Amino acid sequence: MKSKNRRVRRTHRSLHNALMSLILEKNYDSLTVQEILDRADVGRSTFYAHFDGKDELLLSGTDDLRNTLDAALQEERLSTKRHDVAIGFSGAMFEHAHEYRNVYYALLHTQGWPLFRQRLQEILQELIRRECKAEIHKLRKADSEVPVELFVHYLTSAFLSVLTWWLDRRSRLAPKEINDVFRSLISPTINAVLGAW
Repeated sequence: MKSKNRRVRRTHRSLHNALMSLILEKNYDSLTVQEILDRADVGRSTFYAHFDGKDELLLSGTDDLRNTLDAALQEERLSTKRHDVAIGFSGAMFEHAHEYRNVYYALLHTQGWPLFRQRLQEILQELIRRECKAEIHKLRKADSEVPVELFVHYLTSAFLSVLTWWLDRRSRLAPKEINDVFRSLISPTINAVLGAW
């Protein structure tokens, strides 16, 4: 069983690495599954046993990203102001986007970007929702005029807006600098809303 799991992980990694390298060479929209298979040296039946197509393969890489962001949030919980934990993922996400910036740049204006952005939005909403509910539970009241789901949506949308602006303009701001800018923009809202809960 363990060797099968290792084999599956190795196949996924090989396919994902092939996709990433091809994204840097040509437009995502024109990539074919066959090109990915040739690059990864994986058979067609093996590919389709794991993925429905290249979009699903692209999105499979977000599992590791989710774990990275969750770990960053857990670490931030120990060292930050109470309310800022809701956006404790932001520094790690900007670092990740910077590390893989060439892939992000290559995806930005393709059909792959809305898919990736939607998945990222789901991940961030899940993390923010969990932290906001933890805050609400700690404060033991939830009579704010701002519904929790609207607040979660607002924080996620604000982050994605800043991330997309930073990537699209190929800003020279370092990850820490853009994270500081994001937090300076959003912290007053977080404090105002969570302080009311």
